[in-house]
Amino acid sequence: MFVVLVLVVILFAVGAAVALVRGLLAFAREGDLIKGGGDPFLRRSEQQNRMMTQRVLFQALAVAAIVVIGFLFAAR
Repeated sequence: MFVVLVLVVILFAVGAAVALVRGLLAFAREGDLIKGGGDPFLRRSEQQNRMMTQRVLFQALAVAAIVVIGFLFAAR
């Protein structure tokens, strides 16, 4: 059970890192659009918000899994 929870924490942490990188890339692309005179606020802002929301979700799930691990060890 412990090994499964550790793997879950690792997967959620990787998911948070991937969402963070994707969100940062969306921010960078928006900066390029602003310099190019385009309208960056249509789809880019939605993509940034979605990526950052996913990052927060994955972080919350990882923390929850760590709390479960803590409860399991405290019960021993």
